Amino acid sequence: FANLTGVANALVSRIELRFLDAAGHARALALAADEPSASRDGLTLSAHLEQAIGGTIVRATVANRGADAVRLTSAIFDVATGFAASAPARFFKHGYQSWSASGGHDVSASQTHPRDTANFITRVNHQSETARPPEFSEAQTSELFTIVESNNVTERVLAGFIGATASLSTLTVASPEKIIARAILDDVTLAPGAHRELDPLLIVTADESAARLAARWADAAGRWMNARVSAPFQRGWCSWYHYFHAITEDAIRANLKSLEAMRSEFPLDVVQIDDGFQAALGDWDITNSKFPSGLKKIAGEIRAAGFKAGIWTAPFLAARDSRLMAHHPDWFIMHAESGEPVRAGYNPNWTGSDDKFAYALDPSNPAFRAHLRQLFAKLTRDFGYLYLKLDFLYAAAAPGKRHDQNLTRGETLRQGLEAIREGAGDDAFILGCGCPLGQAVGVVDGMRIGPDVSPFWGSTASGAGDPSTVYALDAIIARSFMHRRLWLNDPDCLMLRARKTKLTADERAALAATIVGSGGMLLISDDMSLLDAEAGKLFRAAAQIAEEIDSNAAREPVLALNLMTNGDVRGLITETQDGGAIAMILNRGDSSARVQRSDLNLGAGEIVALDLALDEKIEIFDTIELPPHSARILRIKR
Repeated sequence: FANLTGVANALVSRIELRFLDAAGHARALALAADEPSASRDGLTLSAHLEQAIGGTIVRATVANRGADAVRLTSAIFDVATGFAASAPARFFKHGYQSWSASGGHDVSASQTHPRDTANFITRVNHQSETARPPEFSEAQTSELFTIVESNNVTERVLAGFIGATASLSTLTVASPEKIIARAILDDVTLAPGAHRELDPLLIVTADESAARLAARWADAAGRWMNARVSAPFQRGWCSWYHYFHAITEDAIRANLKSLEAMRSEFPLDVVQIDDGFQAALGDWDITNSKFPSGLKKIAGEIRAAGFKAGIWTAPFLAARDSRLMAHHPDWFIMHAESGEPVRAGYNPNWTGSDDKFAYALDPSNPAFRAHLRQLFAKLTRDFGYLYLKLDFLYAAAAPGKRHDQNLTRGETLRQGLEAIREGAGDDAFILGCGCPLGQAVGVVDGMRIGPDVSPFWGSTASGAGDPSTVYALDAIIARSFMHRRLWLNDPDCLMLRARKTKLTADERAALAATIVGSGGMLLISDDMSLLDAEAGKLFRAAAQIAEEIDSNAAREPVLALNLMTNGDVRGLITETQDGGAIAMILNRGDSSARVQRSDLNLGAGEIVALDLALDEKIEIFDTIELPPHSARILRIKR
């Protein structure tokens, strides 16, 4: 562990293990940078480093050589950045799960965050801890990885966990000179004679963009965790953003008939039934009265029409009127004090009972894991659904008393996902949603990387909290670097309809352009009877460019033009195999924007802009004109 120094100035100066001894007293065991190991109360903490990926990977192990079991609270890595404490600096605050916001923030010691006073379910949704310890405030804390940059230095520092099978993890930047990386161990029991390896921490200092550093982290994490990145480009139809909970099997059949007839206009592969079919939240193989034929028959009709059948579930949630909750009350995460199941969601549309809450199931329970394997084997092998959208997955990591106290919350979530994969089989395409990101790498094939889109634009004001299309676009840009490194990015659905929507033509085209520019999955979500030839033309143009970007994404990441910006003009770029590039420029703001070509750092070469709303190409010289809520696809020839 001596000389644990990364490239340039970043280094780990100290590792501290926090634990509870046999009497329940809080203890700490510190390991200095010049020590290979340290011991206290029968515990030994050791660490070593590996030089790789242009940085340093820190690997630490805890062993219990004493006579009594202990409970591990957290492991803390102090990372010195080399920046001055007084330097103006920003850090990348990465969100907890699919819907959680990510972006650049100023480093400040006196910040508060809106979630500090939010309700419990909101914090279960969007934080790895519902209550942050005082020294790790939410405003200063990123999940899984972070990047710190200073105005006075060209180099940036990245610190991030490249494994996530052992625990949830955070990184706190309270001051520019230090990043505190923390593995959250949830008071998990470590028995005498047992040991636990912590997830590896990567530290990199480099003179390159924040987006490219983030892509380097994603590449390292994907390789470490055997990411599933080889699935083909996904094109499909989803019921949610037109029908929502009102979906019926008759509506599925009507759209299936249209999709079959319009295959040349809308070349799609997947037809996915979303929320609204289930008898109750938790009973995923039983349908309600809107689906009298049952799931197996509908899947057969989808396949007979030439499409892959897809289905939505929320496998770690159940409502009180479900058979599952009635028959298996011991399968839930429980409040330690009250002994009641933990509430992890609220939706009046999910249940007919007076209790409108959804409760968190516990995958640390082997009986529940066996149920998951059986359920998803039935959905795939018996019913024929080979495209599985798994939603609200954060519930498995909710705080509370678990069946197996030897598992952290991160391990519990991971075991639940692995049970689903075992049941579904290797051939099923699994899409994660509402999921803490690290624990899903190597299990899912695709991942939602932002909040829900909506048939309206939403407020562009900083801090506005409701789901809306503009916030989905922000997330698509912020997490574009994950595509084909951790999974296939799912930027959420494209809505093409001009009726029964509040999105303008420019806004629909901006959504299309941002999805296209990301190279991610391309699903539409409209009543097909509302779409005409113009919508089909837009879809085919979008699909062609998106597939081109996707085909190149494994070689060259799709990057945000400025990952740390909070401005209204944002963009994406990916280098192409012919030496050129494809970029997307978005004006998310409420006023027109004039963007100077020189400000975009696109390099030399001819630039042609594609306006998807008007289906026209425009040669760009010095400036790009962007109306409010609009975007352009740029092709750069060099």
